[in-house]
Amino acid sequence: MSQSQLAIPVTLNDVPPSIAEMLNDEECWDFNILELEAATHKRPLTYLGLKIFTSFGVCDFLNCSEATLRSWLQLIEASYHSSNSYHNSTHAADVLHATAYFLRRERVKSSLDQLDEVAALIAATVHDVDHPGRTNSFLCNAGSELAILYNDTAVLESHHAALAFQLTNRDSKSNIFKNIDRNQYRTLRQSVIDMVLATEMTRHFEHVSKFVNSINKPMAAIEETSTCSESQTNFRNSVENRLLIKRMLIKCADVANPCRPLELCIEWAGRISEEYFAQTDEEKRLGLPVVMPVFDRNTCSVPKSQISFMDYFITDMFDALDAFAGLPVLMEHLSENYKYWKTLDEGKCKSLRPPPPS
Repeated sequence: MSQSQLAIPVTLNDVPPSIAEMLNDEECWDFNILELEAATHKRPLTYLGLKIFTSFGVCDFLNCSEATLRSWLQLIEASYHSSNSYHNSTHAADVLHATAYFLRRERVKSSLDQLDEVAALIAATVHDVDHPGRTNSFLCNAGSELAILYNDTAVLESHHAALAFQLTNRDSKSNIFKNIDRNQYRTLRQSVIDMVLATEMTRHFEHVSKFVNSINKPMAAIEETSTCSESQTNFRNSVENRLLIKRMLIKCADVANPCRPLELCIEWAGRISEEYFAQTDEEKRLGLPVVMPVFDRNTCSVPKSQISFMDYFITDMFDALDAFAGLPVLMEHLSENYKYWKTLDEGKCKSLRPPPPS
């Protein structure tokens, strides 16, 4: 089908059968988002968004029509750059998928209310909107308009959050918030902004340690001393703790690629590497500081970069979420994928895949 032939569905019932069938696996962690990307001609966010938001009763909660939701999803998706190899609407759909998966875990579900769930799904959808395919450091060094606007502080994340609300409020037909009362809107808005800002990696260790110290350790203590599950639930349900849980969910969803099935993990690694290589090329061309010298397409070892990323950021954070939510499938993939990159690295291989046997 050419792009023009693939009409955007008027309702969920109008989704092409092949896509509808694919979306039946959406609750499964091993769901193949790249197949959905191909089937939807790079518009996976609208289709997956319709499915997931409907399953969580988002339209009912916001008192908005499915047509408004669909229009909003299309608007947000169109504001991602399909020219980015990594930060495009497929990444947003992937993060939405992971967020929904986490929200369905029993312990997460019992800790959050529906407003939290709706905020998390919206935050995941918009969290990288209009991403230019360059990092905060690049934008600051280049003296870009965004960096100047946001005073070199959380530049991209501030932009994603602000633009999401600007786009939403621009036109009534795509304004999913138009029918909720002012107080609910304020709370929802605050929560979405907080989650999008939490995806900024400079505060990564602070967010993870707060989660471990304020959620996991006290819960383990309550488990030891109390047989009453109610005291656990009450503890988790405080506003402050719900905030920490929501931040952790979107943070993990945002960088869950190493916990995906190997083939997906490899593809995502190739995509992020390509985006970073392109940035390094541009920095050299413009005479800017090279902020990630390891991501030079002439010298980079992709396996080494993946191993470092997993060691430095991923393992501890997913251990913490796993201890809270129970994520055996993810931890199994993480371990297998780590071994895969280690094996390539030990064989002095710098590429995504081992060389074909000669």
